[in-house]
Amino acid sequence: MARSSLEVVVLRDNVPTREGLQAGHGLALLVRSRAGTVMLDTGDSDQTWANADALGIDLAEVAGIVLSHGHYDHTGGLQGLLRRLGGAMVTAHPGVFEPRFADRDGQRVEIGLPASREELEALGAFFQLSADPVTIAPGLITTGEVPRISDLTPRAPHLLVERDGQVRCDDFVDDLSLIARLSSGDVLLTGCAHAGLINIVERATELAGRCPVAIAGGTHLAQEPEERIAQVAAELHARGVRQIAPMHCSGERGTELLATHFPGDTLRVGVGSTFVADETGVILVH
Repeated sequence: MARSSLEVVVLRDNVPTREGLQAGHGLALLVRSRAGTVMLDTGDSDQTWANADALGIDLAEVAGIVLSHGHYDHTGGLQGLLRRLGGAMVTAHPGVFEPRFADRDGQRVEIGLPASREELEALGAFFQLSADPVTIAPGLITTGEVPRISDLTPRAPHLLVERDGQVRCDDFVDDLSLIARLSSGDVLLTGCAHAGLINIVERATELAGRCPVAIAGGTHLAQEPEERIAQVAAELHARGVRQIAPMHCSGERGTELLATHFPGDTLRVGVGSTFVADETGVILVH
């Protein structure tokens, strides 16, 4: 571990930042803290692990896996990682295995986990499923299920879930994030932020007793109206967020609008980026 208190390597994202790495529609963050290394999400395919190889990362250091929610672009590399590790603890919300679909021009397309729980357990997965916060390692805690206190949540009526035999608009009860607790400031790592950034920050603040200094990960703001993005940006800053590193589902448009309306620092990262945080929670991109 470097001298920094937190180090995150982006192994999969929509945006490339280095030659020789494969970008694609997915997210996977290798999270190193002084308590050990975990993966937050696994990307959409085994190209995630090809990127790790290209970066010289030994995946044997991964001690656990956290799934932010049950979409393929965050879970598609799970089977490949389990094969490499010979098994691992996988932490997620109990709703992560619910069948999920996207309505694309009237056609229902499956977008959930590409493997069943039984198939994953046969590869050595040990599932820790909880709607409550889970301590992954000292200083790393999941938000668990995120209560909705703000209506500034991303709108995605085309994303569906099957529950109790009925297909309906997905309410993303399984959407969770990871809080890295540092001595005098916290970093919030998101998957897609389907629960809404304001709601997630409120949850993190409730659990940690302080607002995170920085947010890094998906924001799902790519298709949101500019006025709503401006509202989100302003409220985040008013609550105490000072840095945002948008990725994946933020899209180029969402990232540009966040940079326009967020009073703090908007950082640009992508596949191959490494960012570190000191004990204050301030992020520096390498």
